[in-house]
Amino acid sequence: MRTDKELLDSCIMCLTKELPVLRKMNGFTQQDLAEILGVSRQTVTNIESGAGKMKWSLFLAIMFIFSLDHATSEYLKTIDLPYPELKDWFIAKRGE
Repeated sequence: MRTDKELLDSCIMCLTKELPVLRKMNGFTQQDLAEILGVSRQTVTNIESGAGKMKWSLFLAIMFIFSLDHATSEYLKTIDLPYPELKDWFIAKRGE
């Protein structure tokens, strides 16, 4: 079983890898996504290039944003996010 940090890092790494694809599927530029998220374009650029690491709060916001569109919502289902493990983590956190 992974630690909380390992699980969250795994989710963040997976979404980081797919972020350019998801962004382009919605027709967003880096600037568009940055404005939606309330961060700088440089933050989005750094995340996509691997120069910066996505925070958990940003991960959640990005997952929410892209779940609103049918095409990207379906695409999210195909990427290698550990959904069952993440669901168990959320349930455990709710019970604390």
